[in-house]
Formats: sequence, C-alpha cells, structure tokens
Amino acid sequence: MKTPAKMSSLSGLLPLYFPRALAGLDDRLRAHWLMRGAARGDITVVRRPSRPKAGLLVFELRRGAGSLVVKHPRNEAGATVTAREREVLQQLDADGRLDPWRPLLPRVVGSPGPSGTLAQSTLPGVPLERLIQDTPDDPYAAVEPALRLLAELRAATGQRRPAADRARAWCESELTALSAGIPRYRSGRKAAEFEALRHRLDAALAGAVLTEGWTHGDYHPGNVLLGGDPLKVTGIFDWSSGRADGPCEIDAYTFVLALRSTLTGRPLGVLVAETLRTGRVPDADRALLALAGLDPDHGVADPVAIPLLSWLWHVANNVRKSPRFGHSFGWLAHTVAPVLRESARWAGARP
Repeated sequence: MKTPAKMSSLSGLLPLYFPRALAGLDDRLRAHWLMRGAARGDITVVRRPSRPKAGLLVFELRRGAGSLVVKHPRNEAGATVTAREREVLQQLDADGRLDPWRPLLPRVVGSPGPSGTLAQSTLPGVPLERLIQDTPDDPYAAVEPALRLLAELRAATGQRRPAADRARAWCESELTALSAGIPRYRSGRKAAEFEALRHRLDAALAGAVLTEGWTHGDYHPGNVLLGGDPLKVTGIFDWSSGRADGPCEIDAYTFVLALRSTLTGRPLGVLVAETLRTGRVPDADRALLALAGLDPDHGVADPVAIPLLSWLWHVANNVRKSPRFGHSFGWLAHTVAPVLRESARWAGARP
C-alpha cells in the first residue's frame, strides 16, 4: 500500500535511536506515524531483547477482532531482513509438504505503511522463553513439544546428503557475511584465527552426512509459541534466516545451545568452544537432542560438526541483521572470540 509523501517525510524526522529512557516513546510515535493514513487501529510495540542492535521496529496492529504483526526496517540491514523474510514466508506458503503444519506458520498479508514494511498474520500462544522463565523449578517441562516438532519437519522435508557436497552452500555465504561484518578479523592474528575456523569447519564436515531440508536458522525458545493443555507448538516466527535447503540438524542444536545459555547465564560462544575443546556434546544436551530425534554421534566422524555449523549460522545471521553486532566488544568477546580462539588452538595442535 502506498504511503502519502507527507507521512514518509514526517516519519523520517524521527531519529532511529533515542536514549534508552525514551526508547519506548520513540517506538510508539514512529509506529503511529507509519500507520497514519494507511490503517486505523490500536498499536502495541513489541519489545525486542537486543534493542540497541535491532534493525527493525516491530509492532502489533490491532484492527477490530483481528491483528497483524508489522515489521518496519530502521536501516538498510533491516530492509534486507524484511525482504528476505517475505520471500521465505511465501516459499513456506507454497510448499505442500508443510500443509499439516500450516497453522503454525505466519502468512504475508497486505502490507500497510511504507515500502519495505512487512505485515504478517499473528499466531496464538505464549513464547516458550517466557514459559521457561515462569517455571524455574522445571524449566525443561515445556521444551519437549518444540524439539519433537523439529523431528517431524525434518522427516517431512529432508533428505540425507554428504555434508562435504553441501559445505559451500551451507558455509561459504555465512563465512563471507561474518568476515564482512567483523572488520577486526580481516588482518593480522585475528585473520589467522578466522582462517583456522574455515579449516576447522572443513575438517568437521568431512565424512558427515546431514539432512537437507527446511531449516528455520534461528530456532530458539524466543521464536516458538506454545499453548493448550497438554502444551503443543502453536506458532513459529522470525523466518528471515529460513531456507528450504538448509542443514536441518542445526535448528535443534541452536535451540539447545540457546536454552543452556539462558539457564546457566553462560555465553553461547563459550559453550560451543567447550564442545570444540572436549570434542564431545555434553550429556545434558544429548538428552534434549534425543527429543528431536538426533544422536550427536550419528552420521558424523567429528561430533563438533553440527554445534560448530549451528554457531556459524547464528553469528552470521546476527551480523547480517545489524552491523552493530560486528562492532560490539561484549558480543564479540563472549560469542565470537572463544570459538575462533579454540579453532586456532586446534589448528596449532595438528601435526
């Protein structure tokens, strides 16, 4: 839907980032300006946990008994995300193999607001992340449906492939995005660490056989909705990293790593680096992965193959979504550096 020129110019006067104390007011003002003249209704801004790095303004537009989730890009990176997510949602909608799970997937609807804005159907349920926080005595009680669903989707859309044959498709664009998004790893010792990561991936995937099929790419407890009694998955959102020909196994590993990081307070990069150092997936993670029908030692000569590939997709997706990640000292120190250092240690230890 076209937006009046006056609206576009006025909304452009609002800064992309306000001081944290005013951030909520800024988001609400921007959302109302964006929708002025395009749609009538109540607006609820959806809070984002990593807001200082967010390339998107996300809000719910309520009209009568219905509602939409609207994503508006704050910058060029955000525009790339909304364009990509629109494409993926359209691919999901056209894939007949997913018909049994159609109610769980958001649909693109007529986009109100300026060009580049993505509007999609809302999904019912409560974020799994919130359910975990609300049940501290038994945080694992709600995760089983989310993991079992991955086994179903993998069986419906996946085919086993030699990972070495798919390594370029699954790794090269991610490595390129990571290198482009983190300037400090382009020269000197840090560039050598990055090259060691490439060799570690090649070695880990050699001889591995993984499943090629629909891969969410960012499947963590914050992107899964649950409801009902007993609990079941009612929605999966944020598909901008999705691919019909991705390595399916990484969704389960990403979920488990994110869960363990949330419960222990330990950074994801540190957890992956420990797995690289020991060469073995921890027992607690194995029990969860079994719910998704995965054995960490099955189909791989090197058990670190899928944790490392999952980490690569995670960090590459982040720098694609916002350049601010690549310049964040804390994020680099806790999420990226431990894995690159461990890769360099591995490279130095080889005969």
